[in-house]
Amino acid sequence: MEMQKPIPVIQPWTKEFWKATKQGKLLVQHCKDCNANIFFPKKVCPKCWSENLTWIESSGKAVVYTYTAMLDMVEPKFMGDLPYVIAMVDLEEGIRMTTRIVNCNQDDIKIGMNVEVVFEEVSPECSLPVFQPADESLRLASPDQGDDTAVAAEPEKGMSPENYQTILYEIGGICGGECTITLNRPDKYNAINRQMAAELIDAFRRVRNEPSIGVVVLAGAGGKAFCTGGDLEIFPSLAEHQNSLNWLSHEGLDVQRAITSCEKVVICKINGHCLAGGLEIALACDLIYARESAKMGTTEINMGILPGWGGTARLPRSMPIFRAREIIFSGRKDYTAKEMYDMGLLTRVFKDEDFESEFEKVVKNIAAKKPIALRMGKEVMARSADGCDMETALAVERNGIQWLTYSPDIQAVMDQFRASPDKLTQQQKQQNIRSDVKK
Repeated sequence: MEMQKPIPVIQPWTKEFWKATKQGKLLVQHCKDCNANIFFPKKVCPKCWSENLTWIESSGKAVVYTYTAMLDMVEPKFMGDLPYVIAMVDLEEGIRMTTRIVNCNQDDIKIGMNVEVVFEEVSPECSLPVFQPADESLRLASPDQGDDTAVAAEPEKGMSPENYQTILYEIGGICGGECTITLNRPDKYNAINRQMAAELIDAFRRVRNEPSIGVVVLAGAGGKAFCTGGDLEIFPSLAEHQNSLNWLSHEGLDVQRAITSCEKVVICKINGHCLAGGLEIALACDLIYARESAKMGTTEINMGILPGWGGTARLPRSMPIFRAREIIFSGRKDYTAKEMYDMGLLTRVFKDEDFESEFEKVVKNIAAKKPIALRMGKEVMARSADGCDMETALAVERNGIQWLTYSPDIQAVMDQFRASPDKLTQQQKQQNIRSDVKK
């Protein structure tokens, strides 16, 4: 299932505006009483409160008032569009609107730049007005070819579990309530290249939209390694500063965010080596279970650099800081799973011969719980762990419980108390509730 971006909600007073966008026209609301031009469309004129409103067609020409480039920190459904530019533009009709600048290099965008409207289709009912340079020499493509953002995003649009090349995506397998995402480059010790990063982002965004799934298992194929970090083939390209920044702030950050914002309980299954970026991915998960023979560590400092996918940020938050410092500073790659557990990092360590059966028990137990309750528990604990004060954490907890209590399935159970107070004994009602909640 593809991640669906939100589309405009069409109201009676905006219907004509959105209808015009499908015809390639930008309409501006106009007040007949005070001659004010209005944007965004409203029920009444914000200046004189008149309801005597009509429409005029804009020339579509504007000047950039201000802008900002979005590189990260956006709602996950828009991560595939990064980077993009949000701007405020002044139309010739005297109104200022918020929009996006498309179809040009970000370095060419300037305050005071002349732009003109183009339209991006988002649904059968409407298109979004966006702006491209009025100067054709600054454009990356002609209007009928679309903007550069759409072109760059095209490979992701065709991505699906059936054509993943570096990971496996399976619903069920252990039980019906989990999805298993497997890093599948065993000949490379499941090292992460750009293809794998893109597929991981797509897979974790995809599983968010599976309502029956409460648990995601993240594993590595082949038995020799969970993941040994970034593929060495990438490193020569990182010598260029922009490529290095993109690997850290785009691919790396997006992989982390795709995992942490998944809304499912993500369980990391460590078998074999878990090093460098592989350990950093594990740190983004909610639970980490390891085979006793697994070996771990962060090796980046041996090359004169530091972990760049969250290692130096997440390790001190996951274990006592003095121990986290040792792991980062030593550059060791031979910490045993038991050592890591004793230092406070892992959830549990199982003996090699018992690992698969014990791990399966864990997954079956957690996946049997209601996905909605798992999601809320994850969100409440994440907010508390972020460092808010106790009263705020308790308020978030109360709100979460209230939200769960008034969900339709729980309310259906509560209706048994409301509908037949005299027909069932208290004990019978409690038994029915337990039975329904388990379902």
